[in-house]
Amino acid sequence: MVGPEPLREQGAWWQRPLRWVSRFRQDPGTANLRTYASLVEGIVSQRASLRCFTDDELLRRSAGSVSISLDDDDELVSFLGVASEVARRRLGLEPFEVQLLAAVSMLRGRVVDMATGEGKTLVGFLVSAGLAAAGRRVHVLSANDYLAGRDADAGAPLFSAFGLTCAAVVDGMGESDRAEAYRADVVYATVHQVGFDLLRDRQRLPEARRLVPGLDAAVVDEIDAVLLDDAMVPLVIAGDADPQPEKASLAQVIAELTEEEHYQVESDRRSVAFTEAGIAGVESALGIDDLYTQEHVELLTAAHVALHAHALVERDVHYLVTDGRVQLVNDARGRVADRQRWPDGLHAAIERKEGLEVTGQAEILDQVLVETVARGYRTLTGMSGTALEAAERLAEDLDIKTGVIPTHRPCIREDAADLLFVTVEQRDTAAAEAVRAAHDARQPVLIGTGSVADSERFARLLAELGVEARVLNAKNDAAEAEIIARAGEHGAVTVSTQMAGRGVDIQLGPGAAETGGLLVIGLGRYDSARLDRQLRGRSGRQGDPGRSVFYTSLEDDVVTEQLRISDQPRSIAPDGLIGDRKFARVYEHSQRVAEGKLLQLHRTTRSYHTMTDQHRQAILDTRERLLTEPDALDDYLRQVFTDTPDRAGAWAAQRRRLAMEVVLYQLDRAWTDHLNHLAAVREGIHLRVLGRQNPLDEFNRIAGGSFRSLGSDTLAAVRRVLDNAPDDATTLGDLGLRRPSSTWTYMVTDNPFGSEADRVVAYLGNFIKGGRPPSITYT
Repeated sequence: MVGPEPLREQGAWWQRPLRWVSRFRQDPGTANLRTYASLVEGIVSQRASLRCFTDDELLRRSAGSVSISLDDDDELVSFLGVASEVARRRLGLEPFEVQLLAAVSMLRGRVVDMATGEGKTLVGFLVSAGLAAAGRRVHVLSANDYLAGRDADAGAPLFSAFGLTCAAVVDGMGESDRAEAYRADVVYATVHQVGFDLLRDRQRLPEARRLVPGLDAAVVDEIDAVLLDDAMVPLVIAGDADPQPEKASLAQVIAELTEEEHYQVESDRRSVAFTEAGIAGVESALGIDDLYTQEHVELLTAAHVALHAHALVERDVHYLVTDGRVQLVNDARGRVADRQRWPDGLHAAIERKEGLEVTGQAEILDQVLVETVARGYRTLTGMSGTALEAAERLAEDLDIKTGVIPTHRPCIREDAADLLFVTVEQRDTAAAEAVRAAHDARQPVLIGTGSVADSERFARLLAELGVEARVLNAKNDAAEAEIIARAGEHGAVTVSTQMAGRGVDIQLGPGAAETGGLLVIGLGRYDSARLDRQLRGRSGRQGDPGRSVFYTSLEDDVVTEQLRISDQPRSIAPDGLIGDRKFARVYEHSQRVAEGKLLQLHRTTRSYHTMTDQHRQAILDTRERLLTEPDALDDYLRQVFTDTPDRAGAWAAQRRRLAMEVVLYQLDRAWTDHLNHLAAVREGIHLRVLGRQNPLDEFNRIAGGSFRSLGSDTLAAVRRVLDNAPDDATTLGDLGLRRPSSTWTYMVTDNPFGSEADRVVAYLGNFIKGGRPPSITYT
């Protein structure tokens, strides 16, 4: 370990982060870390003074470090000094000064940008222990279940030294185990696990205890991925619904249609529409005269959904088929999205397209955005290798500033300029030759691709050149830790989808540094420059040598889906390499356009959920009062029986439990109906622009009116049930009511067909072209 003295010999240690920060001090949302320099020096001094302590003496010192005030500089320094020495003895990890800088910054409310391989896991231990020692209930939000379990086990020896308990919440845990885990001082889980359990709490009955005690403090790993990439993903709790009629024949009809003749796909491949010949073909195959009549509205919608599934949603790109079921792929993380599905109509259409058994229909009981879960914490901090690019948005959305943490050792990685080719084939051929040359020199190589299909196709191309590669994608992500751990071996070649959030460092094996270190090759760029940086940062860890380069083409999705290029490059080499700098700028511009669209979609989605969140909170407040306040049921029933208040008292006193179940049932039923009504309204609200109306304003007006009647409608529904209740009724079943016999949770994926603005443009384009009414769109 490098101690404080060698660092001081290099000059004042804190000048290095200041040089980094000064580069970005004009960027909105960034923070200057100068004020924390003296605190870190104090921690280093405190740690040195503890070296002579026995283990028992250190444990007594750590026990006295609980109940600290994080606002007190002396107590913060003392705690982190003790924690550093405990980490050295119990974990075999002594925090570098830059890690201490990160811990102090986070405990003072900053988000930190730390390069890949700089020890974010240990920083997370120090920060979560500090928050817990200050009396906070701490959730460490990890990238996946594997990392949550791994880090909870790894950090336990440090937490226990301070008398703190630690647990992980992961898939497969029973309700009692989950409840017990959530009562630990430090809980490791994904934001999805927490969100699903919050949804379960919203459905709980009087005899059930709350799973999640409350959202207090969160330490978010890969904070930009959670609050930007996953933020708009709705987490859903659903119940069984009445089965819908099968439309298997429709899938076969659509499968026989041909592009251009029967349907046209927009250049960005985010929308598709039937041609006149296509509609005629569907009508003929189904024996229908006019698909656009009122009686065929549902069938027309199903036809468009089936067309989307057929033409736009690609196997091994958007989803996999494994063990007879459809599994979605998370674009931002390159792995299977557990329990994630598209809305029922689209998901079923894809299952029919693949000839699979259609899974059961579901009725959404409640849902919440990932962002809403994160915003529910009183205190929020986090870290990421690409937080700097997200600094402005984190400051705008959450009023949190971001500080840049320097690397422990200088980064000597060489980041080469992009190599831009005309076609994807030329791009891949050149990249494969570069991989072969590096492999012949025994240099380890990591190739980043955009999809499962791309990773497998490029691995086959390498095999044709005699290069055997390990492939890491959503089909084998269970083995990711082993594959990544071996990616730095001498001569290793690894082809991977997105590397963000993998949580495992790539360490160079013997002899690998002498060959130049890890070579990172990106095949095309992602929609977000942050994801490119995540891939690039896998090389050059902890001062290792390395090199990164992106092989791109004018046929890459990030270009073709954003721009239409009419000019031709003036300088093209025989292998397709473009020497015209103008086209490199065009490529960069297309990526900025893609990022801008994602930002707009994020803001639009949030706007539509703002009022829904307010409505949900009002329902939850009523529900919580009924469950926790002794007189709440009696007060509610008095609103039900305004004309006969004695009946309210009688129901509350004599049949307290049944009355409570009826009220909770009707509240939940009313909320489910309200939620589904708003989903239906939003489906077509974008068409209000044709009448020169603002779609968001109209949505809020409709939603507000609907919610205003919800309370009185619920009271009336409770009255009807109780008025007709048999004297011997003791259960909801006796009253002809039933809650869903089964419930499950899943995530609804982001809309794969573009934003509402895209759909309006497509609608107007079809309208201008004339012919039949424009095609119905689907989310």
